[in-house]
Amino acid sequence: MHKSKLRRPVARAASVAGAALAAALVLGAGAGIASASPPADPNGGATPVAPHFYNGNVEGIRGTGSDTTFFMMQKISDLYTGAGLYGCTLNSAAGQTLYNSSDPAASTSNEEYYCQKNANADTTDVNDNWDRTEVTEGVDDVGSGAGQGQLCGGTDSPISVDFARSSKPAGTSCATLAQAGYAKDGVPIIDYPLDPATYGTSTTAPYSSINGGVVGDVAAGWLPGNPTDGSANTGTALTDIDNTDNGGGANSTAYRLWCVQTPSSSPVTSSSEISDWGQLTNLGPSLLVYNASVTSGSPNISVNPDVVGSFPSSVVGDAITGTDIAAGTTVSSVTGSTAVLSQNATGTGTENLTITTASKLAVGQGLPVGIPIRLMGVNTASGTESTFALYANSGGGTTSGGCASNMNLNAASDPNPVTKVGDNSTAHVALENDSDQLDEFAAADFPSPDYVDQAIEVATTLYIESNGVFNTNPYSAAATINGTSYSGNKVAEDGYSPTTPNLLQNHYPTARTLFNIYRTDTVRASTGGFLNWICDSNTNFTKGLDNSSGLNFDSELTTTIASVYGFPRLTDTSTAPAISTPADGQAAPNNSCAASLPVTATSGSTTITLTAGGNFAPDIVNAGGLAAGNPSLTGSPANVGVVSADFPAGTYVVSGAGTSTLTLSQAATATGSASAVFTGVPAVTSVGSSQN
Repeated sequence: MHKSKLRRPVARAASVAGAALAAALVLGAGAGIASASPPADPNGGATPVAPHFYNGNVEGIRGTGSDTTFFMMQKISDLYTGAGLYGCTLNSAAGQTLYNSSDPAASTSNEEYYCQKNANADTTDVNDNWDRTEVTEGVDDVGSGAGQGQLCGGTDSPISVDFARSSKPAGTSCATLAQAGYAKDGVPIIDYPLDPATYGTSTTAPYSSINGGVVGDVAAGWLPGNPTDGSANTGTALTDIDNTDNGGGANSTAYRLWCVQTPSSSPVTSSSEISDWGQLTNLGPSLLVYNASVTSGSPNISVNPDVVGSFPSSVVGDAITGTDIAAGTTVSSVTGSTAVLSQNATGTGTENLTITTASKLAVGQGLPVGIPIRLMGVNTASGTESTFALYANSGGGTTSGGCASNMNLNAASDPNPVTKVGDNSTAHVALENDSDQLDEFAAADFPSPDYVDQAIEVATTLYIESNGVFNTNPYSAAATINGTSYSGNKVAEDGYSPTTPNLLQNHYPTARTLFNIYRTDTVRASTGGFLNWICDSNTNFTKGLDNSSGLNFDSELTTTIASVYGFPRLTDTSTAPAISTPADGQAAPNNSCAASLPVTATSGSTTITLTAGGNFAPDIVNAGGLAAGNPSLTGSPANVGVVSADFPAGTYVVSGAGTSTLTLSQAATATGSASAVFTGVPAVTSVGSSQN
């Protein structure tokens, strides 16, 4: 029986009202309508053509790599596979005429392998998986880098890989990697506002030594001596961490947190490690000098040896008060962890003092208070970790600085000396994008259960994760103590929060593009068609109606990417961002879902050719435009996604699609070879393997 005989045309409204659900988060979305019936076979056959590369063969393709995009790509894969329910009519007996004349003659041994020619039913959809491709997502060796390695064969994979999910650009695992960026994201720093004292007083080292074991919400500005209910915090809530402050580089707060140790084992030693919450939140104007040592009859005071830190020079001249400090005393001078006061102390002991500063200190310059910062390590194969390591390394890139290899230099291990044994004695390293792992580590570190110390461990932790995951998955955005979930709080980076405009324009320092990465030399026709289906927004071709929902498939794509998973969608009509590269130094293009081709042009001429020779894709003329406003055609080809061909604004393709020469509407203004981005044309324009 033909599969098409199971379908019957039904009356339905071609309503696509759902397209507006996520319109605010999509660039270049189109509407689309259901096609008439019965449609003709698509172009292709023995020689598949862009953008679908249909060859009439049923294939299975597989992606692997990024955890950030795993669940989203599973949903997209299911949507595309489901569209195959309305695909071609498959062969069901020997001797039937096939769509692809190069296929072997059909026989009973290969039923359902191939599409029949001119056998479409009324419900057949020729623009959405006509070949009936089945897409799956792998989970072995998770991480963007691992996925790219598997695609190139340098990393083992038990099952073949056709494309790599990646939250970082194509790397150098092999020379033929190309990328199609279909969404935008960021990597915020996360802290966890919770009051551990609600669970009691710590009696377990090391937390029992902090303020007698009573610890409050440190991220909200709680300091030792404050009530834990937050009613009178004298510290400053943590709201921002920068990689550009203090001149940037090794002096920045981000670098001093993640990339330098004291004593330093990193290549850069120009600044000391930030390891105490007081350095982030004890900023004044009521500056706490925690557990200071004072001696009767002496003007000298010092920070307790258990609290590593130095007095900031800016406090000289400021008033200082305390139990054994005479009224009217000021700070006369400071040297490292010692200060000289204007009057002698009136008693001897270890006590908390207060310096009243003229203004708040900068984040990272505060005085330590004996509360260690816990930095959660993250899977080093992930694009999330890679992106943040570049940010924390503050311009050092991948060749210098303490985080050149990864961001886990200062990752914390089990703080409990009793359970810090075996595997638990090493640094805690989590998968990216799942805050729930924090409480799992804490429960292993402080069993019994010891909820108060579990809470202190979580409350003093800084983690990173995908902005989209954080926004759309409450469980992954929170840590749970004794059944109560505490949602994390996003800390601004360089003064920017991860809003959609800040991500799309690359103002947010760790803004990044989410890619599907493929190999130009081996990409299969079935894979190229799937990647182009994601990239195009009803511009190059119009997607059909999903008969299971009544919505246009492109509307469902936008809803899946932007609304369900919280990533602003990018398409083949998205424009370049205001900033080409965010502050982390990693390119985050918005237009790599559009075709980028090395072309050669001559100043004054309206024709261009492919630099490598051959023919342009046949669908280019349908796109209606060539991205313009480019600086120069001279020099070597630019990177994928960067427009460098110099044509006047508004230039578009007049003719020549499918041939070796394109004619443009306006003449080039420079001579040379460069990479030109063709708006409205999805990224994959040719395939390395046309018959699968």
